Amino acid sequence: MRVNGLLALALAVTSCAAPPPSPPPPPPHQRLDFAVSTSATAARSPSRHFRAQVLESVRTDRSDARGLELVGDVLMENTGQAIRAVTPSTGDVRARRDVPPGIGIALSPAGLWQAGAGSVTLRDPGTLAPRLQTALPEVSWGLCDDGTHLVQSNGTTTLLLRDRDTAALIRSVRLDTRVWSTARLGELHCTTVNGRPEVWASVTGTDWLVRADLTAATVTAVADLTAVTVAEQPTGADQVIGGIAAAGATDQLWITGRHYHHRYRIRLQPQP
Repeated sequence: MRVNGLLALALAVTSCAAPPPSPPPPPPHQRLDFAVSTSATAARSPSRHFRAQVLESVRTDRSDARGLELVGDVLMENTGQAIRAVTPSTGDVRARRDVPPGIGIALSPAGLWQAGAGSVTLRDPGTLAPRLQTALPEVSWGLCDDGTHLVQSNGTTTLLLRDRDTAALIRSVRLDTRVWSTARLGELHCTTVNGRPEVWASVTGTDWLVRADLTAATVTAVADLTAVTVAEQPTGADQVIGGIAAAGATDQLWITGRHYHHRYRIRLQPQP
C-alpha cells in the first residue's frame, strides 16, 4: 500500500452511527452447538476446534470498530464513519478519512472495498479516494475477499458472493449450521486451508468464530474466543466482535470489538 499517500490524510473522525439491531445474546460462554462437518474436505484440516490464546493487547480509543484489514504494515479499520490506518503494535492512528456510515472493509486487487448504508464503495488503498460506488440492497455485517469473490455477511447464516471488481451479486451460500440456523454471522476474515478458500465469521452475541467452506456450504471449524471476551470484561450489549484481520503468522489474528478497550493479537490453538 502507499503509506505516504495515507499519511497525507488528515480528516477527523466524526461520531459513529448507531449500530444495526443485534439479537439477544445467549447465556455467557454457552457451548457452541454448530455442527462441524466431518466430510473429506474438512478432515484434511489438522484441527476443527480451536481456542484463542491472547499474545498481545494494544490499547484503543474505544472506537466503534466495524471492519479490520491488514494492508501492508498497517491495519485499516472501519469505524462506521471513518477509515483509518493504525499501527498494529502501538495503536497509533497514522491517517484517517471520513466515509459514509457502514460496516465492513476488504482489500481486493481492484482496491479497498468499504460497505456503507445502501451502497458499497471501492477506494484507492493509498489515498482512500473513491473509485467506484454501487448500490448494496442487503445490510452488510462483514466483508472480506477470499481470492475469488468478495464475501459479504448480512446477519444471517447466508453469505453473499460478489464480483471482486464490481461488487455485483453472483450467488448466495446458505451454510449448514444445523441447530444454530438462526445464528447471526457478522465480521468476516477470509483465509486459506489446504489450498481452499474458507472464511472465519464471528457469531454475534457469543464468544465464538466459525470457519466455513463456501464451496461445500459447511462449517469446518470453530474457535472459542473466551480468552478475549474475559480479558475485555466488563463489556456492554453493543461490544461485539467488530474486527478480524491477519496478524502475519498463519495461526494468528488481530481481534477487536465495537467499543473494545483493546485490540488483541491471538493465536488459534488447536484443541482435541
